[in-house]
Amino acid sequence: MFLVTMASNAPSPLYVIYQQKFHFSALVVTAVFGTYAAAVMIALFTVGHLSDRVGRRRMLTPALLMLGLSCGLFAAAHGVVWLFAGRAVQGFATGLLTGAATAALVELEPSGNRQRASYINTIMFISGAAGGPLLFGIAAEYFPAPLVSPFLIEAGMVMLGLLGVWLLPETVRPRKREGWELQRPSVPRSIFGSFVAAVLALSVAWGIGGLYGALSATIDRSLLHVSSHAMAGVVLFVLSGVGGLAQLNFRRWPPRRSVIAGAAMSGVGLLLVYGGLIVPLTAVFLVGTLLSGCGSGLAFMGSLAMINHVAPPDRRAEVVSAWNLIGYVALAAPVVGVGLLAGHVGLMNATAVFVVVWVVLSAISIIVTSRLPAQQLSRSASDQSIDAGLDPAVPASGII
Repeated sequence: MFLVTMASNAPSPLYVIYQQKFHFSALVVTAVFGTYAAAVMIALFTVGHLSDRVGRRRMLTPALLMLGLSCGLFAAAHGVVWLFAGRAVQGFATGLLTGAATAALVELEPSGNRQRASYINTIMFISGAAGGPLLFGIAAEYFPAPLVSPFLIEAGMVMLGLLGVWLLPETVRPRKREGWELQRPSVPRSIFGSFVAAVLALSVAWGIGGLYGALSATIDRSLLHVSSHAMAGVVLFVLSGVGGLAQLNFRRWPPRRSVIAGAAMSGVGLLLVYGGLIVPLTAVFLVGTLLSGCGSGLAFMGSLAMINHVAPPDRRAEVVSAWNLIGYVALAAPVVGVGLLAGHVGLMNATAVFVVVWVVLSAISIIVTSRLPAQQLSRSASDQSIDAGLDPAVPASGII
């Protein structure tokens, strides 16, 4: 879990170097990022749930091999096509690995403590999401061959991960006779209102994470005039780290409070981020990033608790698939939109449009969640924390 989240976020500080080397626009950066989101969705809906039938190790092993392949594609990149290929392979590996690793953590916990397994899952996800960009940013700034050495480090970690997986006991007996089924997205009419509230909160969280993941290094260099790749890694470390810490510290909050507080903090944080770009003042930008990251983490946590509460047990996979689908659209679409706009009106104006839209979306999320009946959102804290680590298609943090 640490490896896959580290790999997913780690290349972000390097995009600005690729831009200079291969001479492409911000739109291409966002398209590369969107390719990753599309590949994750394809894997989740086609083969992401197969570890229940073929076994955990039989899914974890090819997923890690694909992560290793993505390292090779990035390290050997001679053009933008290599970046698309690397992100596609990386995204598919993420979809393969997430569910199998989450389930394996639960099944291998020595005392059968599901909540402890959930907690470990969350810690690994946060550590990878925050540590990956920081590691790659420092490596790109201070190590030789900035577009090769970070991926050699990652490849070495993948080899250690493979060794660990080979030593694991298998926890699932393969069921070869069962046929393959597509994990179909669907939402029952009876929970539609709660589902809308949940996906609004999810969109707030993942849209912010997507923008930072794709364009933070470009924004740092073009608008804040900060050229350090290590600093680009620090910005993403702050965003992911504070979001994860907020989830851990406030995991006993009810979903309504998590969503409302998270959406409010996200909106205020984005306004500060844009203020820091206008001045420009890096300190204000970082304070806004702190608030946005914390808000994103809380909004995601509340959204996940809502879905886990309202989804009917017999249709849970369908509802979670629909929730994931909208989440990954929210992750990729605004990023691609900013890239498109930047080519016509400039990166500053494109960022301003994103900020306005997401502040309005945050306000709508607060209003919709506030109007939901209280009985639809009431749930014990222990159930919420358990579900956050057990849902087979859902990561334990909102930052991707």
